[in-house]
Amino acid sequence: MSAPEPILQIAVAAILRMGPGGPEVLIARRRADAIRGGLWELPGGKADPGEPPADAARRELAEETGISIPAGTGHVLGSVDQHDPHLPAERRLRLTLVAFDAPRDADARPLAAAECRWESVDRLDAYEWPAANRRLNEILRAHAREWRPGPGPACP
Repeated sequence: MSAPEPILQIAVAAILRMGPGGPEVLIARRRADAIRGGLWELPGGKADPGEPPADAARRELAEETGISIPAGTGHVLGSVDQHDPHLPAERRLRLTLVAFDAPRDADARPLAAAECRWESVDRLDAYEWPAANRRLNEILRAHAREWRPGPGPACP
């Protein structure tokens, strides 16, 4: 009997702001040469061993978009487990969705993606997503129905 495959912990950032038509979230399109290239996703990536999901999501958001979120903010909305046969080593993933309010003057830049944009939470189905992200979007939509923006600090 072989040992179970390790679970790769992925932290996913749902950074929300209020747009003219309701809540908007920052989405990013993967570079063409990446695994699942061209698909859309919420910013995020691997959590370091022992790193809490909110800290990992905040770190990944800054690395991928240049948006800094204050420590101690954000809350976990839920997790999705996924088996991914395309990954070379860790084939089992746990994606944990963490919600943050966008800083007032958040200026997202596609530092690790082909592009990024703010999109209405209600329009996420218009984009092509990896399977696990589609389930995260359902969790996000349920949260966005009740979400109201906080005062949020300005970007430094």
